[in-house]
Amino acid sequence: MSYFNNRRKPASEHVYADIIIWQCSICNCWSRPEFVHVAEPNCPMCKGMMNREAKNIRIE
Repeated sequence: MSYFNNRRKPASEHVYADIIIWQCSICNCWSRPEFVHVAEPNCPMCKGMMNREAKNIRIE
């Protein structure tokens, strides 16, 4: 009996890029700018102040 469905897929390399994000100054919450619709956002989790920072995230 053969198990053809258990074949491993070839490993693909992930693509990372430095993205400007909004990072909360109190908790670990962050958001991309395209999802923020105000000039100076507050954290949706703890209502703290958010700062602009760069983060290396996977884009593909």
